[in-house]
Amino acid sequence: MNIAIKTAAVCGVGTLLIGVVAGRGNSAPPPPSVPVPYDQSGFVRSISTAKTAYKTATNQLAAGGARNSRKQAICNVLQGQSATGWIGKIAQLSSNGDGKGVISIELAPDVHVATWNNALSDIGSRTLIEPTSSLFKSLAGMKRGDMVKFSGNFTSSDVDCVREQSVTLDGSMTDPVFTMRFSSVAKL
Repeated sequence: MNIAIKTAAVCGVGTLLIGVVAGRGNSAPPPPSVPVPYDQSGFVRSISTAKTAYKTATNQLAAGGARNSRKQAICNVLQGQSATGWIGKIAQLSSNGDGKGVISIELAPDVHVATWNNALSDIGSRTLIEPTSSLFKSLAGMKRGDMVKFSGNFTSSDVDCVREQSVTLDGSMTDPVFTMRFSSVAKL
């Protein structure tokens, strides 16, 4: 009886291993490991530090002060308010009512850089992506969840150093979306 049990166990394990090895050919490869640029790391770290300070503040006055501290940290990290060769994941890819491109890229959980999603908000920022541009055509071949390498310019802000799109202080500090005019986005 022991021999029959051992044989069944070995066959079961062997079948399992064959299934795992064979199944690997059908699964998508893991995303490429690409080092994150130093300024991107500093940007995300500045936001994370301020988020913690905001959430642990003893009162609303202290919570509001966390935003000013974040502004200073972001300004210190971003020289020239641009991003070059940053890495992220496409969180949103769509178009507005005029057919212009809208994109949001996740840098870290609850930290995004994005175009505006409507023409009214975009007045003065010019972040929406023109359908005739090479960037629009390149993005048309991508999808939500794709890992990308991108470059662009932030729009400036007296409140946050770079423009943040949230309407409330809480949204700005816990789930910020920073406005960007993208110049390139390439799938990794």
